[in-house]
Amino acid sequence: MRLKFSFLIKLNVSLNPVVISQKYEIVFAEIIVNSLRKNITLKHFLSILFGLFSLVTIYGQNTIKGKVIDEKTKEALPFVNIIDNNNNGATTDIDGNFSIVSTKSINSLKFSYVGYQVAEINVSNQQYIVAKLTSTSYELNEFVLLPGENPAHRIINNVVANRKIHNPEKSLDFKYESYNKLYITGAVDTAILNNPEKISSLDTNNQKAIEFLEKHHLFLMESVTERKYMQPDKSYEKVLASRVSGLQNNTFSLIATEIQSFSFYEEMLTVMDNSYLNPISVNSSNKYFFLIEDTTFSGSDTVFVISFRPKKGKNFKGLKGLLYINTNGFAVQNVIAEPAQEEEGFGVKIQQQYEKIENSWFPVQLNTTILFKTAQINDFKMLGIGKSYLKNIEINPDLNKKEFGIITTEVADDVTKKDEAFWFKYRGDTLSEKEQATYHVIDSVGKAENFDKKITGLEALLTGKLKWGYVNLDLNRFVKYNDYEGFRLGAGLHTSSKVSKVFSIGGYAAYGTKDKTVKYGGDFNTIISKQSDIELNFSYQKDVVEPGVVQFNSYEKPLLSAASNRNFYLSRMNDNEKMEARFQFRTLRYLKVFLFANQEKVSVTNNYFYRNKIDDNTTLFVQDYTFAEVGAEFKYAFKQKVIQTLNYKYAKATKYPILYAKVEQGLNQADGDYEYTRFTFRTEKQFNIKNIGKPKFFIETGFIVGDAPIVKMNTSIGTFKPKNFLVATENAFETMLPYEFFSDRFASLHFRHNFGSLLLKIKKFAPEFVVTTSVGYGDLSKPQNHGGVVFKTMEKGFYESGIAINNILKANFSTFGVSAHYRYGPYQFKKASENFTVKMSLGYSF
Repeated sequence: MRLKFSFLIKLNVSLNPVVISQKYEIVFAEIIVNSLRKNITLKHFLSILFGLFSLVTIYGQNTIKGKVIDEKTKEALPFVNIIDNNNNGATTDIDGNFSIVSTKSINSLKFSYVGYQVAEINVSNQQYIVAKLTSTSYELNEFVLLPGENPAHRIINNVVANRKIHNPEKSLDFKYESYNKLYITGAVDTAILNNPEKISSLDTNNQKAIEFLEKHHLFLMESVTERKYMQPDKSYEKVLASRVSGLQNNTFSLIATEIQSFSFYEEMLTVMDNSYLNPISVNSSNKYFFLIEDTTFSGSDTVFVISFRPKKGKNFKGLKGLLYINTNGFAVQNVIAEPAQEEEGFGVKIQQQYEKIENSWFPVQLNTTILFKTAQINDFKMLGIGKSYLKNIEINPDLNKKEFGIITTEVADDVTKKDEAFWFKYRGDTLSEKEQATYHVIDSVGKAENFDKKITGLEALLTGKLKWGYVNLDLNRFVKYNDYEGFRLGAGLHTSSKVSKVFSIGGYAAYGTKDKTVKYGGDFNTIISKQSDIELNFSYQKDVVEPGVVQFNSYEKPLLSAASNRNFYLSRMNDNEKMEARFQFRTLRYLKVFLFANQEKVSVTNNYFYRNKIDDNTTLFVQDYTFAEVGAEFKYAFKQKVIQTLNYKYAKATKYPILYAKVEQGLNQADGDYEYTRFTFRTEKQFNIKNIGKPKFFIETGFIVGDAPIVKMNTSIGTFKPKNFLVATENAFETMLPYEFFSDRFASLHFRHNFGSLLLKIKKFAPEFVVTTSVGYGDLSKPQNHGGVVFKTMEKGFYESGIAINNILKANFSTFGVSAHYRYGPYQFKKASENFTVKMSLGYSF
């Protein structure tokens, strides 16, 4: 008994500082005495004691909850620093909510926030308050005089040193679920909203717009996703539910998770598909100016509020905003950021909030605010608000590599069929009246106006296929232009998933206004395994095909890219009849393989002939050829992410070069006249290097073993036609004549470096400077076998360089510029003026 009593005295001493009401002191003492009388063991006694201690502590706490908003706009203010009269600290979350706890009475709260007046509010006898802060004109002063080293640099350098530790995708396995909400409304100035006289002075349409916007959003979308991530780079995300006002189409299901980077620790940050240099990247203090604006506390840790923006005189794509750095690991706790230079089409601001989960800092909420400068409802610009809440976060869960396949993102089959119980589970609350009204009204409008059919047009641009009942129309078959056919008018279609999700049958027909010839073809495709990309295809075509160019079935030119301009220069075509069987599958995760067999009949349409020596006395000048081929094509895209929706599948860009290879074996069997082996290799990649710009290269090389007509040789692609209107291209020689060279062994390199607006940017005038260089080599082993047309070989090497100034003028979504190129080396023309070419550059801006 003495032992227990002495222990009790020690505990009483340790508990003395705790503030406990007199009533609970008596109850606490009675329980201890009863425990001693019943001779409870020390283990049981400690369990009771710690349980009671936690209850007593909770009872003795005082809690104030609330929300902080902008006095004028009524918008929630994230990451506001709050200190009570007992020096306890707290910070508002990303939605402006806060909760502050103290063991003593809370009588007042002090609020401080960069760009706002400090406010102190009496909160005696209150449990919930709404604090309104008044904004001040805030501009970061570039010429702040700091004695010695800028103290903010020490903090930022510590953050940079620890960024890989705190970057979840560099240090952790994890899984989580997220609830995402995106709505679009009108950006109406609060000075108008709060002034009935100003509203009444507006025209009728604007008054109706304000009345509508007070009760509804223009657009509302919700989604629920689950994501798993395993080191070093295995990721899988599934959209479990999606609801879009006015639509049943799930095309927008992935928008909320694609707007901004998941973490603020990457070297380059992505916001609305634009890349910006991270203020916490290596040597960022040479580019950014940092200033400690405030200091607060989070428990026993210090939180530094540091503003940042690009230094004057530094021209790069950067951000400005505030970093909240917690000294516990020097980790980012909160961040507010926006582009330092205004983008033309939109203004955007991002907010991220992190919490410490199982000793690891992890993002828990991502917000994005987008001002659409070119989209309006009457006189009011449209404003988009996106919020993502990460829930049920698990750090280093038990994951298996088999859970991750080539598809990194997909949409559940029942994505649009979840009930309200499901949504309530993830929302954590019911929708507001305004949000419910938005669904009700916009759904009605969407049904009346048939939004789902109209949105199909956007999907058609992404896939090149327009859904039309039981068929999909091939948009790329409608209208084309080249120098040989003139305008190529046609149509093409395939059966849609309404007919079958396993197979499709399709065909096309076209007519050239210049060559006055009808072309047509058809194919049958069946999907054996969607997950492994196993498909079987049979096709037939009677068309025209360019000689000397290897076609890769897996290579797709980017939509609306300068590389597509090369089609304007196609001036030599051969009649072609071809039957082919193709089997494709995926292996080694990132390798796609195509096995094929075909028979092809080619008739030359110009004066070219192939000398086919029969014997010493007989040589035929042949212009019609039959080829029988078997072969394989390979595409290796390391770490490429594939997105699968209900309607289509597409691959995202990878940061590694994509490798292509093709082997074609000509047979002198199955009516084939020529035996040869043709090897072709291709690769291309664009990089984004901070502070330097975007270098890009395209390399192609190949060779032929055996004899074949020139149609199976290689022509280094030239796009220069004197006295013609010229448009700049990519992955082609700008000063080379079309079909000027032919080779059976060749290599070509096209390099271009886009400095963007790094070299010059004056307010809204931001031309892009691009330097280019192209090098080619080729050789032909038996030039005597080819006749009828004049061409050169390229064994001495072909060289050209140029400079382009893009984005000089803009019209709607198109941009215009100018480029100049110079041909030099062994194959330059005698007249210096003939080696120069000036072209118009076309671009697209969305």
